[in-house]
Amino acid sequence: MVEVMALDQVHHPQRPEVVEQIVRVVRSLDFLISEVQAKWASALNLTVPQWNMFVIVAEAHEHGGLPVKSVAEAMRVNSSFVVNQSRPLEQLGLIRRKNSSTDKRLVYLSVTPKGLKELSALDESRSAIRAAIKKEMGEAAALHTIELLQQLERCFARCRLRLQIDE
Repeated sequence: MVEVMALDQVHHPQRPEVVEQIVRVVRSLDFLISEVQAKWASALNLTVPQWNMFVIVAEAHEHGGLPVKSVAEAMRVNSSFVVNQSRPLEQLGLIRRKNSSTDKRLVYLSVTPKGLKELSALDESRSAIRAAIKKEMGEAAALHTIELLQQLERCFARCRLRLQIDE
């Protein structure tokens, strides 16, 4: 494998390594997604992390909300970050916090009716983005891209474990 890579680098000395290309593309994609999210977040006077938290909580609406720990895991951040960043969302009336009836240490976040209304006001814009991506890529390619990105995520998670990087 090393010999093949070395030969490839000899024949194509200008071509960066594949993993570096993947990282560049994912980094660029993350930036572009953040720009779109910033537009939606600004409509609600939120930061991008607060927007992401709001959407994660809103998507769990039918399940009655999510524990802070689950939101933190979905965002790949510490629970204390979620607690601090959820306060402005609560003050704006977009989410509510509720202690578990069985374990007072557990805090659940759920979207409010006002939060659902604010989110639905952005449905047209969000739907347009989804439709444009589906039209550009096609359903099959979009689903295949999701599979590839999930595979890449698992790969980086294993690499993270090998390096023993803490959350």
